[in-house]
Amino acid sequence: MGADEDDCLLCEPDRAATLLRRRTVWSDALWRLSLIEEGSPVRGFGHLEPIRHVPFITDLDGEEAATLGPVLARITSALKQVTGAELVYVCVFGDRVPHLHFNLAPHRPLDALVGGHGLMRPDTKPIESALLVRTNRAVQAALNPG
Repeated sequence: MGADEDDCLLCEPDRAATLLRRRTVWSDALWRLSLIEEGSPVRGFGHLEPIRHVPFITDLDGEEAATLGPVLARITSALKQVTGAELVYVCVFGDRVPHLHFNLAPHRPLDALVGGHGLMRPDTKPIESALLVRTNRAVQAALNPG
């Protein structure tokens, strides 16, 4: 690993799971999907990230770039199906964690998300962890049949 990779939280999925209170529900050779299990006001909120340390979207290699669209379509479809969301917001900010990750936020009417500035209503409360865990397991089952 390079200097940036040595201290990259997302390059250590077990540590990231503990600190971010999330579960990896799906992965392949290039991508990993982890969903928050505690403290989220949004069912199915999670992160899609490359397995390889990639600081920015412009650093994706050919195969990562070629598979991003199909992987994102598959995952957001599963999130919509499981959560009953009308759509899934996909955001990349990238200034807090130096490893590319797509924030995925399924949106249903009257939930915590609002379009535009802020994205969450100020009076939003976290969803019960048990419901987050059940949702995450259902997404895991949808993406890993058999």
